[in-house]
Amino acid sequence: MEFTMQKKNLAAIVASLFIVPVAAHADVTIYGFMSGGIESSKATGNGTASKEYSSRTRVVDHNSRIGFKGWEDLGNGTKAIWQVESSLRNFENGGTNDKGQTATFGTRNTFIGIDNGDFGKVLLGQNDSAYKMFTGSGNSALGTDVMINTTADNFGASSVNSRGEARLANSIHWFSPNWAGFKLGASWGVDEARTNGTDAKRISLGLGYTWGALNLATAWDKQYDKGVAANTTTASVNSGSNISFYSIAASYKFDSGTFIGGNYEWGNFDQIGGGQVKQDDWQIALGQDFGAASIKLAYGQLGALKNVGAGVNGDDFKAKQWILGGTYNLSKSTQLLAYATKITNNAKASANFANNPIYSTGTSLDAGNDPQAFGIGMKVSF
Repeated sequence: MEFTMQKKNLAAIVASLFIVPVAAHADVTIYGFMSGGIESSKATGNGTASKEYSSRTRVVDHNSRIGFKGWEDLGNGTKAIWQVESSLRNFENGGTNDKGQTATFGTRNTFIGIDNGDFGKVLLGQNDSAYKMFTGSGNSALGTDVMINTTADNFGASSVNSRGEARLANSIHWFSPNWAGFKLGASWGVDEARTNGTDAKRISLGLGYTWGALNLATAWDKQYDKGVAANTTTASVNSGSNISFYSIAASYKFDSGTFIGGNYEWGNFDQIGGGQVKQDDWQIALGQDFGAASIKLAYGQLGALKNVGAGVNGDDFKAKQWILGGTYNLSKSTQLLAYATKITNNAKASANFANNPIYSTGTSLDAGNDPQAFGIGMKVSF
């Protein structure tokens, strides 16, 4: 009898060795999506055939990703939180993009932090800036980036709209809880290189307000010790020069399923050697739900470069983009999508798609070319 009891106790101990790790990690969530499609695309209009991207069919990845996140209750309304998110983009090309870059682990928002119900979240690692989270593509509640993650996405540093948004490496962030509809955010991206006496840190602030179906937001972003070449917006490290962005955004969705929204952004660019050029952009977005289907339309413009030197035409830096898209939800996790979009660049403009950009020469788009694409695809979330 005693031997039998010892065997039972031993079996219970061995079983507990497997049960405890599972219980300890029961809070871990795996999430993400795979999204891809087929499209026809081109970028012509430059006037030089060798610097144009002729019409062709592309199989494209729409910013697919996989993430792992979890938390531990520390008591008193405080949690330790963590997240590791990796890009799966370019799965259609064996994991390597057109620049020859391959995805590695933790390429997207990846951090550790603290979450308190009264104070909010503090994150340390790599994450989207407060600017992006409030008025940019990181604000899904705002919804003005109507075909986000597809080739028709028009929010990004090299695109037509929301050019001040960024994901900051080596950064710390704070995002407040909801205070009577208001939310605040702040980001600080540190400069670990500090070359030639520069400190190219980046700071972002955001403020948002939500009241039912109404979303309002404003944000500010500043890159220190970054300047641009004369009469351009091409940035490089330069002591004493700064680049600043300001933005406002709003959206509203009616009970009928009709959506309307818009963004306005203003950028100030200190020129290396003195002076400052300015450039703004704006966008209007519309949408309509029909049961499981949605139709989306957006039009945006990148304005003239202001304060340019003599003999330079600021209108040559203008660009515009229109987007027509639609989605249909087959289920809670599977969606069909379709889109058509075109960017029209003036002579010195080279605005490109935020996702699946077109490169007419090497890894760049020659100024004056007009990227355009239409395609269909499918997205499966998990």
